[in-house]
Amino acid sequence: MAIMNFLSDIRNAALANAVIVIFHIYIAFAVEGPSFLVIVLPIGALVAGAYFVKGKIGAALLALPTLGYLLVFAMEGPNMVDMLKTGGDEDVGWGIYLLLPFWIFTILLNIVSIIAEVRGTSKYSNS
Repeated sequence: MAIMNFLSDIRNAALANAVIVIFHIYIAFAVEGPSFLVIVLPIGALVAGAYFVKGKIGAALLALPTLGYLLVFAMEGPNMVDMLKTGGDEDVGWGIYLLLPFWIFTILLNIVSIIAEVRGTSKYSNS
């Protein structure tokens, strides 16, 4: 039961998303360029909103980045699996072995948290 409480807590999902956003801010400055922040910062704002608002509104805020993650995974999934086979690319390298499983775990954590918030089974559903 403790695992389900952890998975259904929207704050845990928001913190996992914050790790992803912070990593992408680093990527924006180190690799992509500051223009990449146009994508990353709104996602960070949605995640922060989900952390502080909670409830059904927080679930809706968290659903938007989750849909984006699912869209990216649907388009780039085969490339990501190939990166796992070949050891990553020149920018990420061996970090892909940590980043991709964490990213997939975050997607699942988001989905479980959103379902719990919408059903009203989380501890924040009455707020």
